[in-house]
Amino acid sequence: MTMTMYQSDRNFVSPANDASLYSAITNEQAVILDRGNKLNVTVNGLTATVSTGQVIIKGRLIEVLSPETITLPAGTSGKIVVTVDLTKQNDAVGNIGDSSYSVTVNQTYLSVITTDNLTQDDINNGGFIYQLPIANFTSSSTSATASIIQNLMFDTGWLNIPLAPNAKASIAKYRLINNIVYVKLFTCDCSKTTNGNQIGTLTPLFSPGERIVETGLAYDGVYPRGVGINIRADGFMYVDFQKDSLGRANVCATFNYPLK
Repeated sequence: MTMTMYQSDRNFVSPANDASLYSAITNEQAVILDRGNKLNVTVNGLTATVSTGQVIIKGRLIEVLSPETITLPAGTSGKIVVTVDLTKQNDAVGNIGDSSYSVTVNQTYLSVITTDNLTQDDINNGGFIYQLPIANFTSSSTSATASIIQNLMFDTGWLNIPLAPNAKASIAKYRLINNIVYVKLFTCDCSKTTNGNQIGTLTPLFSPGERIVETGLAYDGVYPRGVGINIRADGFMYVDFQKDSLGRANVCATFNYPLK
């Protein structure tokens, strides 16, 4: 028979079959779950410590049960990554079904890369290695700093955007759902702020990571005008492409972007 159903009576579900199912359910994402300390990274000297948490990588659930340390190379920059490496063999002791049976998992580990070239194979379709970055780092000869890369899978609900001084808005909110940030602005008046164009700042953890420009509309009392919503890498937002105050007094926009 050339057709099967893995979740059927008496059938065997392999790790690859199981991962394929959960990868599809999570929209093929690699995401950190809201568990433990969400793989938070701290640095002391050149030693980085990754805290507890769980991550799904292409359907495989990986957990850091207790803090893990890794040494960062000196005098460079790069990323700390969680790696799935199916080229490695796991070590098993005992017989399957016995209480003494145990497996040492060698197919996932922390590693450091110092290039921009992540290996992200389709490990459910013939690939072998997938690297999920969880932090950026920069090091000197004796110390390093690290910044978290957000890949969170949960729903924060709608949160208020902290507005710039003298900015007003009927609605200025953002929301993170499964690693996508959604922003909505309605009747935002930034004409009386510094430079007459400042809106506010998204929480830095949910900032886009690099500058983006989204489109919006502003009503000047006669005509709608197209405006640009400029969002810097640190989450600071301001109105662009409109020089007069009428184009900055009634700004509306909805947009979304993935976390980097």
